[in-house]
Amino acid sequence: MSAVTRLSMELDGWQAAWKQLEAFLDRMDGVAEQDAPHVQTVCALLPVFNVIERARRRAVGIALAPALAAAPRGDGLPTVSAGSLVGSESRLPGVEELEFAVGTIGADGDGKLTGSALLAGTVTLFAFRDEKHGGEVAVRVPTYDFGPLSESGTVEDAIDAGLFTTDQRKDAAESGVAELGTWTGLRTTRRAELKTTSETVSLSSVLDGLSVSSASSAFGPVATGAATRQGECLSDRNVLLQAKATLEEQGAAQELTDALQRAADSLQASATDYGAVATALQPPRTVIASVPGLASLKTTLRRADSPGIPGQLSNELTTLDIEAGKGMDEAVASRLAYPDGSLRMLRTLEWSLRFHWVFRQRWFDARNRAALAPLLKLVLKPFCDSLTRLLAGQSTGIPLVGAVALVKDTLTQATALSVTPTVDLGQVQPGHVAHVGGDRPTLALVLGWEVKGADKRLRIAPLNVSIATDAKLPGVAGLVRNGSPVDGSAVSVSSQELMDGHAATGPQADGVVQEIIALGAKLNLILGQGGGALGLVPPAVAAPYAGQTFQLLPPVEVGATRLFLDGIPLTSTSGTSKPVQVARPGELLLVRGADDEGTWWQGVATVDTVDVRTGAAARADDEVTATPTPLCCEDDEEVVVITLRDLQLPKALVRDVTLRRDFKGFGGPSLATGVMLPIELDSGTASLTVQDGGVTKTVLRDPELRAATTVLRSWLGVPT
Repeated sequence: MSAVTRLSMELDGWQAAWKQLEAFLDRMDGVAEQDAPHVQTVCALLPVFNVIERARRRAVGIALAPALAAAPRGDGLPTVSAGSLVGSESRLPGVEELEFAVGTIGADGDGKLTGSALLAGTVTLFAFRDEKHGGEVAVRVPTYDFGPLSESGTVEDAIDAGLFTTDQRKDAAESGVAELGTWTGLRTTRRAELKTTSETVSLSSVLDGLSVSSASSAFGPVATGAATRQGECLSDRNVLLQAKATLEEQGAAQELTDALQRAADSLQASATDYGAVATALQPPRTVIASVPGLASLKTTLRRADSPGIPGQLSNELTTLDIEAGKGMDEAVASRLAYPDGSLRMLRTLEWSLRFHWVFRQRWFDARNRAALAPLLKLVLKPFCDSLTRLLAGQSTGIPLVGAVALVKDTLTQATALSVTPTVDLGQVQPGHVAHVGGDRPTLALVLGWEVKGADKRLRIAPLNVSIATDAKLPGVAGLVRNGSPVDGSAVSVSSQELMDGHAATGPQADGVVQEIIALGAKLNLILGQGGGALGLVPPAVAAPYAGQTFQLLPPVEVGATRLFLDGIPLTSTSGTSKPVQVARPGELLLVRGADDEGTWWQGVATVDTVDVRTGAAARADDEVTATPTPLCCEDDEEVVVITLRDLQLPKALVRDVTLRRDFKGFGGPSLATGVMLPIELDSGTASLTVQDGGVTKTVLRDPELRAATTVLRSWLGVPT
């Protein structure tokens, strides 16, 4: 079995392995999307219940402590420890209670269930750096809504005091039907456990205990408390309005959103009353000297504390409590439903991915070292060796014995050469280069051979035959004639010819020069300049303006057929003794820039021609090229116009667009799968970043990778 066949089979295996993992990730993303409306509801309502508890404290002096801070997937929240989840009996049930309900239950040494909750610490498995995910997106599991958990831990007695007790779990396991507790039920239980003390009195009760004969200083704490509560009410009003906006987006019941609005209005009224009390009790506090004035102030403060019945929540907040409780119970039930609640399923998938990832990562690493990298190196080495021989002026190395010639006229872009039937092709390998002589000499990159009846053929990359049409030139444009020799004879190509992109003997021989340039560029695209992860270094082909990056005039549209340089490079920087163009026909160059959303891309352009034209001359071609000349090009201003054969970009680039040759190449795993794999799976594929407005952004190389895999697969004879 040939190395090419083995490599093709290996690539199939890698694609299957990645697709399995990708399907797992897609399934997890799908469940996360299913859970998203419910987690949005839970995280939006928890602050609402915090507001209600603060109102309860103002009315009766006692309330549950605020719930743990929560955000969907813990976005923006700091890391927490398992210890911070303990001791929740006196606080509002939060998202930690949902985690206890779906978490693993602890057991003692005898296997008896203890009622403790076991939670896995949050770990970052990898980060995407691809087009699908928009760059560096970290995959963390589990994604707790209370924030990342610093390490795995046990929370004692969390199960039996929560939403899914040990007995309920046993019943569910035996019958398949689960009866879970409700969030509002758990809150009611906790409220009943609260103890009153001499300090748990409302602010209005404090003022009620004072009279006109009380010392003026005794009213100071009331004034301070009223001012504090005024700010608290205004802040809570904003919380309710923000929750209303979020819940409306989630399609919440109108009864709930209306209750939020009415409660917000009630808090505004309370804030006004607290403000009036705080202002009246500022020194010199003349109001306290008057019995009617003080009585009126007491009435105002009682109304602020309890806008309805004294010692109770206002009607508006009571209604909100009921409607928000319905919404919370519904969302929690959807997330915890046994056995397929959205949170339950998400955690199962996350925990599975966590362990599956370890073994998959080991498989990728071991398989790459043992099979993929050696095969890629074995298959691509003949391509590099052939280019090395061409640049050194040596025989191309193709093992053709005796006189071999074409037996059919062959047009440019042909993918097969029919050769002398008696020739032995058994030793020919992919990567060998054949020198095709005649009036229109060129080089043919051989990808294999085949025999069809009496016809022996060399399978080749699309043939590059000069299409120059000057009547004084020999041969026929774009045609290699029957009888032209096919052999491994040496060619002599100078550095000046390579930088110029044209043969010194005349345009009829340009195919030889341009095929060397194209082969070098394609090897750079796959392996990177100077080599890379495969340890295979492509020989350097002389290029003009080495190491320089060229600014392009934006925009560069998807499928653009022309690029326009922003300015004309100085001839003195070209590295040659005479003026040359910035690029050569058939050369591959990188195009990098930002799209209209600020996302950075790097794609590949294949050059056809390069000309220096006036703005007027360039505009004359606008209709036939479908890529308009930028408005900034004046009619008499010269501009470098690069006509393209192909451009691989998914989106238009609108700013900071550059043309470059700094190829980094790709690691074997990304080449095998055709995906910009996480660096944990393919450390040989470089991550590129740029500074954009003080922000470090990832350059998405997916278009560049697609171009590289297209070249590789075409060389292997695999359909692209």
